[in-house]
Amino acid sequence: MWYVKHSHSDRRVLPKTRHFALGAVAVLAVLLPSLTSLGALVTTDRYIVGEDDTVTEDQYVTATSGHIEGVVDGDVTIFSGSLTITGEVTGSVTVFSVGNVTLADGARIGGSLRGTAGSVRLAGTVDRDVFIGAASIVLDPTGVVGRDVMAFGGALTVRGDIGRDVRGRTMRMTIAGTVGGDVDVATQGLDVERSAEGGGDVLYRSPSEADIDPSARITGTITRLPTRGNFVYGVILSLVTVISFLGFLVAGIVSLWIFRGSGSRAVGSILRKPIRSFLVGLGTVIVVPAAIVILAMTLVGLPLAAVGVLIGGVAFIIGPVPAVTALGNRILINRGGLFGAFVLGAVLWRLGIWLIPVIGGFLYLIGLVWGIGAWVMGLAAARRDDPTPAVLLPASMIVEEEIPPDWEPPFAPRHEPAPEPEPEPASELEDDVELEPEPEPASELEDDVELEPEAGSEDRADAPPEDPEPEPDTDDWGLPTH
Repeated sequence: MWYVKHSHSDRRVLPKTRHFALGAVAVLAVLLPSLTSLGALVTTDRYIVGEDDTVTEDQYVTATSGHIEGVVDGDVTIFSGSLTITGEVTGSVTVFSVGNVTLADGARIGGSLRGTAGSVRLAGTVDRDVFIGAASIVLDPTGVVGRDVMAFGGALTVRGDIGRDVRGRTMRMTIAGTVGGDVDVATQGLDVERSAEGGGDVLYRSPSEADIDPSARITGTITRLPTRGNFVYGVILSLVTVISFLGFLVAGIVSLWIFRGSGSRAVGSILRKPIRSFLVGLGTVIVVPAAIVILAMTLVGLPLAAVGVLIGGVAFIIGPVPAVTALGNRILINRGGLFGAFVLGAVLWRLGIWLIPVIGGFLYLIGLVWGIGAWVMGLAAARRDDPTPAVLLPASMIVEEEIPPDWEPPFAPRHEPAPEPEPEPASELEDDVELEPEPEPASELEDDVELEPEAGSEDRADAPPEDPEPEPDTDDWGLPTH
């Protein structure tokens, strides 16, 4: 620990855990207000807000690429391969990307920009803070950041205007713009060009002297502190720590979204039965690894052991999620939903791990064991189809009604078949009067065509009638006589 005398005030340089603490506080201060309510959930190939479009609610997006050309009146949280903003976002932008993140000239973010990306280029305006981890971070001459910049990664280049301080750990840093406050960074190399302007002190930790142009206008003092240990290892460790924390946030939100029923019941089991949840988790942590070892010793059980190892790896990542969500739920007093409670609890949990190195490992193990027990109980409750725990709901949604002691639930109405319709009585006229059938009309063929008599019919008419055959004589008994 060192103490450095400056022209403005005495300044204490804290250990390297200060960077983690500042990062966690920045995430807490910027992320939490935007998660008090959940906006629109969007899953698409390409997320596009047209130039003439206006979106009036928070956006939670998963896409291969994002393009915001119009106006988003709210916050944007996006998981994408790349993001380009040429329009306006009135709230904050949280981005998790493996590609390029670009804020074009004339574009504006009314809140803060935070997240991780492959590279970040800012040519527009960010009204508040920038908290970014990336391989390359560039603030163009037209770029403006209203307050602070905290950067972790490969190279940071400042050619625009920053309202207050610049902090972070980078491999290389170049200042050619305006910094209204202090510069406090750990870097492998620092370059201050002639166009640079600083309104405060410049404190840097580096194995080599900074390359500072004499024409640069720095109001405060410039102080170099030697680095401790392997600097490259420290930068990589800091970047991995920040990325791991953001990865835990992503994994937790995704797990709570996918396992909505089990996740809510798991959090409820910790809130209602904390001791039982911890004991179930402790038993699971002890029994399951032993069972995996036993299965791996047999040829038949080897595939099951492999599956058990895979499930154990997933549990190692998302196991603490119910525990930290329950912590955030208690602090928020059932406000903000599961996602808001999870983010707050995760920030406080990781902050405790970083700031208290001695017992930080115990904090992680307690969260892991408690969370695994809650997952087991939540899955069992979901299988039984238990209702969502009322302890997770705000008090305004819970109404206690007095039920009379003699009240019985109503029976469902019986569905009886409809009666057949009765036959109508016959008319009196039909009973007394028998209507004669109408004569059939003569055929037109019979009226118009006179049938000719068949040949030979006249000869048969003139011929004399034939004599009938005589009947035989019979006696009184009816027998013929001879």
